[in-house]
Amino acid sequence: MKSSFSTGYSRYVSLMKVILPTGILLSVGFAIGWPYLLSVGKEALSLIDSSLPEIRENRMIRPHYLSTDEKGQVFHVDADWAKQQTNNLANLTSPIGSMTTIEGQTFNLKAKEGVYDSQTKILNLEGDVILTSTDGYLVQTEKARVTFDNKIIEGDHYVEGKGPSGEIMAQDGFRVENQPEGKKVITLKGPSKVVIHQLKKPKDPNAP
Repeated sequence: MKSSFSTGYSRYVSLMKVILPTGILLSVGFAIGWPYLLSVGKEALSLIDSSLPEIRENRMIRPHYLSTDEKGQVFHVDADWAKQQTNNLANLTSPIGSMTTIEGQTFNLKAKEGVYDSQTKILNLEGDVILTSTDGYLVQTEKARVTFDNKIIEGDHYVEGKGPSGEIMAQDGFRVENQPEGKKVITLKGPSKVVIHQLKKPKDPNAP
């Protein structure tokens, strides 16, 4: 009969035959993989590199501003980029705005650039400004200002537009506002032209 010492020693030798090769393989693998791990670490750090323009210039990707007007109605402003000037002012790239009146009509606006003031709730738009409304109107100009609190859209540059009832053109700008009774009023500035589409009366089926 083998002694307990011999039995224990045999088990120790068998165990070391497994542990030593495994340890050697792990050491080699770690030595080979260490440079890769370092590169991954550097790559991860580069994602928060403070030298990047987005961080250095305090820019945001696809910002979304959501607020309410003085009557509690929700409006929102989105953009591809935003660069914060101050706590309240932000320069926007490809801004898009939307607001709804109490009567349920929605105005959508977009432009190449803009500046949004979250304190005064005013959005200034510049470059290919397009205004559309749910009642079928489309207005184009180069600059416009949107005051969300009182639902006023206005501009001082040449403007043209068209809709179900006609076409408009004004040399010195426009102003769109809603009256208390719910009517939309468009004021044209400077030399202007208005073309009204004549509505055809439905034909009387009893007429000869």
